[in-house]
Amino acid sequence: MAKSPQRLRQLLAVEAARIMVDEAVGDFRSAKEKAARRLGVHAQQHWPSNTEIHSELQARLQLFHADTQPQALRHLREIALYAMEWLQEFQPRLVGPVWEGDATEHSKIILHLFADAPESVLFFLLDAQVEYEEGWQRLRFGDANAMDYPTFLLEFEGAPLRLVVFALDEDRRSPASARDGKPLPRGSIAQLQRLLAAENPC
Repeated sequence: MAKSPQRLRQLLAVEAARIMVDEAVGDFRSAKEKAARRLGVHAQQHWPSNTEIHSELQARLQLFHADTQPQALRHLREIALYAMEWLQEFQPRLVGPVWEGDATEHSKIILHLFADAPESVLFFLLDAQVEYEEGWQRLRFGDANAMDYPTFLLEFEGAPLRLVVFALDEDRRSPASARDGKPLPRGSIAQLQRLLAAENPC
């Protein structure tokens, strides 16, 4: 019996969430495409939204990883704080699963940095003698056209760390979240310190 479109969306959302959690796929689009191939769903009108996948991802973490995910999340947040203190001159903001609480042990730490030019971050990394890979990330602010922002990917304290570099005046507004199109939540050093203290008041 053929599955209804709604049932296909649900199956794809569940599989995409499983791929993101268990196979360390970090973006919704890649997980969605992988799930569609595995389930043989070629018509994109049956694909779930990123919000639907995120809901399934949260459910999966609670159901299958409740005993390990909180510890993994705290560990990554502690590394993130260390990295933010290291990069303090670039006004770092923590974004993504590590800030929002959906991170697993495989998640990247993502920091937004603000500099007069990307070369400032590049020279900082060169002076620190760390290995890195350069790249780009396409981001959108509201209804404006998407723009490519320079990125640096490196390993920091055993965790993958992605740095996205913005202009100095772009700290006042946040790019759109890939999940729901709303401004991406960002956390400062002080906010992350308070969050960690609240989790472990002793």
